[in-house]
Amino acid sequence: MKLLAAAVLTLLLLTGCMRGNRADELAALLKVAPELLQSAQPGTDLPSEKWPQEVKSLDPSRVYSTKDGIFIVTSSFFVNEQGLFLSRTREFAPQPGGDPEFRQIVPGLFSYKIKG
Repeated sequence: MKLLAAAVLTLLLLTGCMRGNRADELAALLKVAPELLQSAQPGTDLPSEKWPQEVKSLDPSRVYSTKDGIFIVTSSFFVNEQGLFLSRTREFAPQPGGDPEFRQIVPGLFSYKIKG
């Protein structure tokens, strides 16, 4: 519980300049992340009726699971894609300059871009 509280506090500090309730939305997403990661089978899309409200509030176009984590797609155009990524482990370390390109928000939560 202390780790979650510290992550939420860090998230709020890092996202202080975000518009509106974005920091609140991300903090809520972090709370449901463990259950979501446990229930999502790698290699599958999560149907929208199974998205928790914390995911729905981000208005994603698609949510899918991989062996590394869950991609919450908030924007896509042809082969380009961007959104949020929940890693399955805190040790997830993306390759710098890779595709997808990841930017850590807090441990376990990243923004990402796929350039195709």
